[in-house]
Parts: sequence; C-alpha cells; structure tokens
Amino acid sequence: MFRFTCVDFFFRTIPETFILIYGIHIISQKSVNLYKYILSSLILSILIFFIRELPIYFGVHTDICIMLTIIIMMFAMNIPLIKNVIGTFLLYFMLSLSETMNMLLLSGLNIDTDISVLQPMTRFIYGIPSLIIFIISIIILKFVLKNKKVIPNYF
Repeated sequence: MFRFTCVDFFFRTIPETFILIYGIHIISQKSVNLYKYILSSLILSILIFFIRELPIYFGVHTDICIMLTIIIMMFAMNIPLIKNVIGTFLLYFMLSLSETMNMLLLSGLNIDTDISVLQPMTRFIYGIPSLIIFIISIIILKFVLKNKKVIPNYF
C-alpha cells in the first residue's frame, strides 16, 4: 500500500494545491487575494494529507478532496458555486490528464512507476514532469480565457 510521507506532502501536495487553487481563480475570473490564497492552499494541503492517511480505497480520496476543494473555494474565496464546481472538476481533470501523460512518458522510457515500491524522493522526481505539464496547461488556459472572443447574443 502507498505510504504518504513528508516528502510527498512538501514537494508534491503543497505545490499542486497552490497551482490547483490558482487555476480555479483563473476559470472563475476572480482576482487573487494573496492572504486568502496562501491560507486556503495550506489548509487544503493539510486536509489532503489527512485524507490520504485514511484507510479507504484510493479513488475515494480524490472524491473527498474534490468536495473539500469546492467547499473551501466557496466559503473561503467567495467563488460562486457554479464557477467553483466547473473550475474544480476541470482542474482535477487536467491534473489527471497530466498524471496520465507523465505515466505514458515514464513507461515509454521503460521506468518502473509502481508508487508502492518507490522511495519518496524517487516518486517526487518521477512526478516533476506531471507538475510541469499541469503548470503549462494552467498557463495555456489563462491565455485562452484572456484572449477569447465573446460572440454577442443578438437573439
């Protein structure tokens, strides 16, 4: 079974949470209050840490994290529910897509990616490409939303 360590928490969960919350801000097109942003990111990271320590099936962790993200973004960041839910699901989908692309890349290089047997630092190093892919996809999303053409509704 996968054991969540401090290396995973500090080098993966915290940066991932900061990027995730920033991406939700981009989708909701709401400005970032730096104090609330840092505080909510750290709180969500700590909650994710404790959720991953629970003795439940692996996919259930993600569902609980999604619900907590929606709750934190709605109450702490005052993002409307619809934009919040859309943003959260889209960002978690993008995160899953970046993880999948990373696994395909690593398997293409014949690297063993069984996280239950890898050392924490090795897991962190193997996870860097997915974090970079996630950051790039957020930057692209920001560029697309910033430069989108709005079609007027004449009807």
